[in-house]
Amino acid sequence: MAVAAIAAAAVIPLAAAEAQTYPSKLIRIIAPAPPGGTVDIISRLLAPHLQDAFKQNVIVENRGGGGGYLGTEQLSRSAPDGYTLAIGGGFSVITSTLQKNPSYDPRDLVPIAVFAGTPNMLIVGPKVKVQSVAELVADAKANPGKYNVGSNGLGTTIHLTSELFKLQTGTQITHIAYRGQADALNAILSGETDMMFDTAAIHVANVKTGKVRALGVAAAERFKPLPDVPTLAEGGVKGVEVLSWFGVLVPKGTPPDVIATLDKALKTISAKPDFQKAIVEQGLEPMAMDEAKAKMFWRSEIEKWTSVIKAANLQQ
Repeated sequence: MAVAAIAAAAVIPLAAAEAQTYPSKLIRIIAPAPPGGTVDIISRLLAPHLQDAFKQNVIVENRGGGGGYLGTEQLSRSAPDGYTLAIGGGFSVITSTLQKNPSYDPRDLVPIAVFAGTPNMLIVGPKVKVQSVAELVADAKANPGKYNVGSNGLGTTIHLTSELFKLQTGTQITHIAYRGQADALNAILSGETDMMFDTAAIHVANVKTGKVRALGVAAAERFKPLPDVPTLAEGGVKGVEVLSWFGVLVPKGTPPDVIATLDKALKTISAKPDFQKAIVEQGLEPMAMDEAKAKMFWRSEIEKWTSVIKAANLQQ
């Protein structure tokens, strides 16, 4: 009995020591997208920095499908021990909320950081004559159904930004879904569609050369590369702030000390000039939301997209 008691007592400090040594083995980052896209690139930019910070191997595992749904679902089912992370974004909320009976709840995921993003921007094609957001809203209200808005598919952030815009302005604008971003972009450049809410970074050159006109940025502040373009709020449309963002998620139940370790490492990585430069080269803006700020942002994303999807009756 004495020997058993001594052995049991020895287990407690051993377990505590193991918990304090996180990480002590390989870390996996799930990229909820096929190879080659922005999600995959962001994952592979982050991996070597984490590997350097933790002195452990870090691998990227692509898990595409469902617009990010399958990879995020895989994270939700992973052990909450800090050894499986995933790149998250607006898709992590939207793809689940679109399902009437989803296999995971975004509230069961914990954001650790948001380190890159770009706002969506309202652009109009060559045949649209209005010169401001206020003029567009007034004309759309006076002529219901006159305008159409393109997107890269049903349920995408680009599509849902237009639904949020319609809800906030009380306008009737016809949505046209294309097979992807390239087709949607061609449609607005050719004048096939009137307007589109696309990621601002993609259209800097198009705006400067006059191929499209930017009426407003869906953000709290103006977009630095296009400082003359007002925010939608400045144009009279409030409550339409949408970021295409990227960060790190872990499953609910991950120990607080592990979250704290990841938070500290990601803060350091996000501040590195070479990491920020790599983010900018992807057409994104560096961001620095730590775990506390990311949690607040995550809650706001869930509330926003849940209300938009329900109001637009988009659940499948």
